[in-house]
Amino acid sequence: MTSMRTVAIIFGVAGISAIMFYIPSIHTYTETTLESQDEKIREKYHQAKVDVNGFEIMADIAMTPDQQEKGLSVKDTLKENEGMLFIFQREGKYNFWMNGMKFPIDILWLDTAGKVVHIESNLQPCVSEKDCPDFAPSKDALYVLETASGFAERHDIKIGTDIDFQLIK
Repeated sequence: MTSMRTVAIIFGVAGISAIMFYIPSIHTYTETTLESQDEKIREKYHQAKVDVNGFEIMADIAMTPDQQEKGLSVKDTLKENEGMLFIFQREGKYNFWMNGMKFPIDILWLDTAGKVVHIESNLQPCVSEKDCPDFAPSKDALYVLETASGFAERHDIKIGTDIDFQLIK
């Protein structure tokens, strides 16, 4: 397995000052179709096993500019043990917004050591692009982890919490 710092070196992506989540389409799926779509999405992403206070998340890694722009808006739901991990080439104050999202999430910004430097909880999808605020950390981050809404509170995540991850595919 590859450590967090090695992942950043191997899969470093160009820094992006703002990450947009916008897909202007509405989908209706049966449960079977939704599961098939989630499997197809997973095939396109590398994955990391993320350890948060002893709880394991399987996170898709948004590496390409297209994956980073779309973020979790490609999914219709997010389970407690799922997430998306963004790995940037250098530390910065990366902005995120909830445009095009279909469900609320928590966003955790992490420094180079994998310690939480900023948390935004229970972010709701935007009603319109015009009225869609963006969220940024108060400190520089190298990684961003998106999780199910309420995850930070349920798993006692605070500023300084150490989050470790390993590349699995």
